[in-house]
Amino acid sequence: MKGITLGVSLLLLGSSTAVWAQTDNDDLRESIDPIVESLMRQQNIPGMAVAVIRPQGTQVLNYGVADRDGGTPVDDDTLFEIGSLSKTFTATLASLAAVEGKLDLEAPVSRYLPALEGSAFDEISGLNLGTHTTGGLPLFVPDEVTDRDSLMQWYRQWQPTESIGEVRTYSNLGIGLLGVEAAASLDQAFVPAMQARVLEPLGLQHTWYDVPDDQTADYAMGESKDDQPIRVAPGVLDDEAYGIKTTAGDLARLVQANLGLLEISDDLQQAIDTTRHGYFQVGDMTQDLIWEQYPLPVSLDTLLAGNGYDMILKPNAAKAIEPSLSSQVQAPRDDIWVNKTGSTNGFGGYLVLVPGKQVGLVMLANKNYPNDARVKVAYRILSGLGVIDDGATR
Repeated sequence: MKGITLGVSLLLLGSSTAVWAQTDNDDLRESIDPIVESLMRQQNIPGMAVAVIRPQGTQVLNYGVADRDGGTPVDDDTLFEIGSLSKTFTATLASLAAVEGKLDLEAPVSRYLPALEGSAFDEISGLNLGTHTTGGLPLFVPDEVTDRDSLMQWYRQWQPTESIGEVRTYSNLGIGLLGVEAAASLDQAFVPAMQARVLEPLGLQHTWYDVPDDQTADYAMGESKDDQPIRVAPGVLDDEAYGIKTTAGDLARLVQANLGLLEISDDLQQAIDTTRHGYFQVGDMTQDLIWEQYPLPVSLDTLLAGNGYDMILKPNAAKAIEPSLSSQVQAPRDDIWVNKTGSTNGFGGYLVLVPGKQVGLVMLANKNYPNDARVKVAYRILSGLGVIDDGATR
């Protein structure tokens, strides 16, 4: 593709060999390059990083430029805003607090946030927050909320518009409050708790909420839908809901951990695995703790519907799946497709896990392009690699 710079790095596990790496790298580029290059042309995307995670190792493919004006190529150090992919980290911290016995996800939120006693959060649990089944919390933080005090005041007066635990309404205010609750249960501020308990144990050395001055040269410039340069602005609950900036290689380590391919503590592994339990059925999609899953085989149409804007922007009926969290001791299913989209005004990301094959995919771009294009490309890539059957129907 003319005008597009391509680079590939290999992050290999100890059992991998140089011969495998070179041979597989050539095959991977032959399979993936045309798909990604076509997507970038169609969506006018300045730059992308794509990571393929398998038992043999992780391969990161870099495309295009991190800054269209400056022409800086995307490389292994390029930091992308990942938007709502940040929610998977927040869910992991809350799950870890539960594993450590500090947080009961089935208890009322007000147990851990006394300022909310006497409010609707006497009936809403952490599990409701992490599965978007709060009874209608809106997607965005209201304009009148400008700091933590006004945020808690807004929560205290808010009343559900739907039945708690029976309707899914996707919400930054829900997962944001779960992050606040988890931090309170650990008696720490959110970012330090995340840093010490999740990011550092996962070995994430290029993952930030606030990009340090000495890393700003690696911070990609996003591009809005009308092709203007843009980055995310600070906001209430940004850290908890959408605030992470990271590299494809670092994000791949979260995927590795979800696939059981990273050596981490038993508690952290249990916490990560628990985020992939299914708690509510929402149409063909099963809602996990932030993650969303579909039984295999799964059709492209099913994935497009589950990741579509009707699912994000509208209420959808949800049915609780038994057994409950407290009795759910079996391992999460592995015959599934697990995914999550994430966006800011200038960036678009997508994560896919196929646990039964121990294969994952990271797609990061410095442009917010439509979810359906992300899903189609991921489906083509994983079909081309033989991970899924692209003829699947449901």
